[in-house]
Amino acid sequence: MEFKNSTEGAVLRVLRNAPPSHYLLNIQSFSSLNNLNKFISDNFDAGGFEWKLCLYPNGDKENKGEGHISVYLELAEISSLPIGWEINVIFNFFVFDQLQDKWKNKAFPFNEDRMGLFQILGPGNLS
Repeated sequence: MEFKNSTEGAVLRVLRNAPPSHYLLNIQSFSSLNNLNKFISDNFDAGGFEWKLCLYPNGDKENKGEGHISVYLELAEISSLPIGWEINVIFNFFVFDQLQDKWKNKAFPFNEDRMGLFQILGPGNLS
């Protein structure tokens, strides 16, 4: 892993053997989720681990996300991992905001059993 600062910002360069993975969760009508506290995707495999996406349409109130849309990447099963486990993951969330006709993106490393954005979009940003 190589980290450099430049005039254009910080650059992290990583070489690895595993190919990148992706998972697409397409919600046709976000308003159909408004009555749910939490939506959990099907499990999917990426990098040899089972994952799931957890979406809080009305915000994750326990983590200051109330009034926003919250989304998290979670390990589907951690009980089978060895004591002191560590998984090195860098992941991106891409969310399409239909009202603004723009993609919103956030990238960060995964260093817990759940990582995500508790305030990815404010009220009224998805329909």
